[in-house]
Amino acid sequence: MTDMIRSLTLATAVALSSQVAILADQGRGNARGRGAAQERVDQDGHYFQRHGYLRLQIPPGHYPPPGECRIWYPGRPPGHQPPPGRCDSLATEVPPGAWLIRHPARDREHVHVVVYDERRRGAVLVVGEFEIATGVFARIIVDR
Repeated sequence: MTDMIRSLTLATAVALSSQVAILADQGRGNARGRGAAQERVDQDGHYFQRHGYLRLQIPPGHYPPPGECRIWYPGRPPGHQPPPGRCDSLATEVPPGAWLIRHPARDREHVHVVVYDERRRGAVLVVGEFEIATGVFARIIVDR
């Protein structure tokens, strides 16, 4: 019983510390201070948190190669997703509600997930960074 309590305590501490790190990182880079978007993130959580995507369920072999992108449909199995390709051409083809997973050529450990609005074609809601090895959310890059 004591081991179970220790495990639960440790899991809770890790979860809380990761949330603190996420919130601390979201405010960086805003030279003018906190804007309305940042206040909304603090009150409601960010898109990935609200939708349960703090860990991507994408097997490592399904991420696009460095320097490429892949259109991704949340909720669709990995084997039923479109193939990777050139970012410049795929970025114009992302349907509303889908994601564009970008694998920066200079960062082999992370991908950027660009979330497109369900109602407005081509409108980006948020861009988040995730670790490829674990699928764990790292930070918000853009919150609109």
